[in-house]
Amino acid sequence: MFDRAFISSSSVNRALDVIGDRWVIMILQQAWFGVRRFDEFQARLELARSTLTNRLKHLTEHGVLAREVYSERPLRHEYRLTAKGRDLYPAALMMLSWQQRWAPPGGQAPILLRHSGCGELTTPRMTCASCGGEVDPREVDYTLGPGASAATARSPRRRRSTVEGQPATRTLVSSALLELLGDRWTPQVAATAFFGLRRFEDMREALELAPNILADRLRRLVELDVFRTEVYQARPQRLHYRLTDRGRAFYPILLALLAWGDRWYAPPGGVPMILTHRPCGAVLRAQVACSVCAAPLDSHSVTPVAAAPSVVRAQQS
Repeated sequence: MFDRAFISSSSVNRALDVIGDRWVIMILQQAWFGVRRFDEFQARLELARSTLTNRLKHLTEHGVLAREVYSERPLRHEYRLTAKGRDLYPAALMMLSWQQRWAPPGGQAPILLRHSGCGELTTPRMTCASCGGEVDPREVDYTLGPGASAATARSPRRRRSTVEGQPATRTLVSSALLELLGDRWTPQVAATAFFGLRRFEDMREALELAPNILADRLRRLVELDVFRTEVYQARPQRLHYRLTDRGRAFYPILLALLAWGDRWYAPPGGVPMILTHRPCGAVLRAQVACSVCAAPLDSHSVTPVAAAPSVVRAQQS
């Protein structure tokens, strides 16, 4: 049975408090590609200095980036991923995997990944660490964990519910992915569907969200083909919102963010929510694995490679 505490206590909330912003996502992407200096971030992302300063400050305050001096005269700083920042790598792999399959950026060659363990090009898969099976959201059960009450009692800092500006045209992050993750409420609205919520009022009650904000996010999720609608009552018209295949494929991203939030923000008493992988019956420990050899992937074993023109043409045909 659904409990509203699944939403209010979820560690996804804590993760989104940190990265639920389109500029933050793009800054982190550049950091994964080795960008460290302010001017290079600005040149690549084409954003105002004040906006970049604000987001870098946010990421350093949350311990995702560390600000280090690289020049004394003149004084210059660079921004490096911390252990906490590097621990977002599974989420970054799942974002890239979703984007490559469902929403590649227009005019950009795909980013291919090579796994050093087997030497093959790989498509990251979200798997169960116990049985190795790929995780299907329809095969996951939820129970409240020992930290649920403490997590619900916390008052996470609410980030703005809209995002300003447009991303640089040459960014490697697709606009669809930025819409899904670059706003605090959109991914949370999408997440309600994984708990079986279908109706507007049920979602509104679970999220304690203003009706106009919920209506706007549902409209965009339908336009993005994450939800499809079904009429379940004609007069007055009432709709069910159901996940599409594209929407279900978004689940591994949320699962990776949940795992990250549990590691870095869970209350002292334990995790707020326990997931069980129904096919094997074990507590679900999400693990990103190689699609070829099934070995776990991490930032040291994966290398991005440029796609050859022939690969690009084949994928576009």
